[in-house]
Amino acid sequence: MKKKFRIPRLGDISVRKKVYFVVGTMAVLIVIELFALWFSIHTLSSVRAFVGGEGLWSKSQKDAFYHLRKYYTGQNEEDYRLFHKFMSVPLGDHKALVALSQQPVDLDGAHRGFLEGRIHEDDIDGMIQLITRFHKVSYISKAISIWAEADSTIAKLLPVAEQMHAEIQSGHPSKEKLDGLMASVDPVNSQLTILEDNFSFTLGEGSRWLENLILKLLLIVALTVEITGLLLSISVSRSITRGLNEINRAADKITKGDLSVRATIFSEDEIGQIAEAINRMTEQLIHSNKELSQFAYIASHDLQEPLRMVSSFLSRLEQQYSDKLDDKARQYIHFATDGAKRMRTMILDLLEYSSLGNTQYELEVIDTDTLVSDIIRLNKELIEENNAIITWDKLPAIRAAKTPMQQLFQNLIANGIKYQRPGSEPKIHISAKETDTHWQFSVKDNGIGIDPQFHEKIFIVFQRLHHKHEYSGTGIGLAICKKIVENHNGKIWIESALDQGSTFYFTISK
Repeated sequence: MKKKFRIPRLGDISVRKKVYFVVGTMAVLIVIELFALWFSIHTLSSVRAFVGGEGLWSKSQKDAFYHLRKYYTGQNEEDYRLFHKFMSVPLGDHKALVALSQQPVDLDGAHRGFLEGRIHEDDIDGMIQLITRFHKVSYISKAISIWAEADSTIAKLLPVAEQMHAEIQSGHPSKEKLDGLMASVDPVNSQLTILEDNFSFTLGEGSRWLENLILKLLLIVALTVEITGLLLSISVSRSITRGLNEINRAADKITKGDLSVRATIFSEDEIGQIAEAINRMTEQLIHSNKELSQFAYIASHDLQEPLRMVSSFLSRLEQQYSDKLDDKARQYIHFATDGAKRMRTMILDLLEYSSLGNTQYELEVIDTDTLVSDIIRLNKELIEENNAIITWDKLPAIRAAKTPMQQLFQNLIANGIKYQRPGSEPKIHISAKETDTHWQFSVKDNGIGIDPQFHEKIFIVFQRLHHKHEYSGTGIGLAICKKIVENHNGKIWIESALDQGSTFYFTISK
């Protein structure tokens, strides 16, 4: 089966070829524009040459008539010679007219005729091309007809001049005969004057028509060049920009942890290939995260038993040998026990975080006002130890998973208490507002605040901004909050500045 030939879309070719295509197209169009300009100048120059040729023809005709009349009155042979000299111009143009009338056109004969008609050699080819190209145009056709009529009219002077010359050379010229011959020349001169005026007028009209035509042609070519170049540039620029913007959008979402996003592939060029590579990378990252989560779950689960054993042995050691332990030994046991507790807390957080990605929540109607009250009651000891003040507005009932929502509020409240400014009492306020599609909650504190450059970083697992000796924690709490919110099809973010407190916002779909 034969494969069908398919012309690739501009968007599917490489960026390098796009640039070459645009530059090449512009170069071709510019060459066409330059050719049109050359053709226009060349054609107008040919019209100018015809106007000049008509002037030479008219002057030569009048000079020939003048010397013929002078020869009639003075009978000087020099005047007869000058008559023929000036008649050489119309006779040369006559040869050119005959050559141009032939089929096919006798180009060499036309060239020789115009040379004899005293046309400049540089203008001759253009004049011939003007006649051959535009001979069907009404103005040019009419001008050629007038030229032909004038050519046949001026030819009448030659036999009259020859008869006059023969009569004068006879030795006994007849005045009556000479007068008759001269009288026959005057109507020819008058008729030629009229024909010359008509030729000049017609050629002028044709020149103006040709000038307007050429100006329109140049305008059309120039607009075509500019519009085509502009459209091609806009098309290629928009294609590249759209692809890059889509890649930036997807990359920004992925760096913020949203692995569900995919870059839309608009073309098959390098930009499209990068978008496709990002999508493959995201799929691989999801696969790697699943493997990592599974590994973390297994490793964390298997680490709990040794840690319980270590904690148990340390507790027994301290109880059974308390009277034999000095202060240094008790301090070592305390450090080991504290380290085991921290490790166990981190393992439990890891277990919870790794399980969140695979959790399918069972949603139920939850009164968040009651839920926050229960959290405050369960954390009464922590709140009183830190003199924390927690207030909240009337909170709504939402559809969510109860246990994850408890942990979400628990983590945000605990952070507000933990990251308090030295010497101040923690104040936390919780509120919510309704939109058409979701509930937006806010948890505001008056703590140490977070520099804006770290607002995205704090939601990544194990990202800590403070040394563990300054503030305790595993660096997993906010990552868990982000997972919980995203599993409810919401989003979480922070507004904060150093020493200005923090406000955490999150949304829950209705």
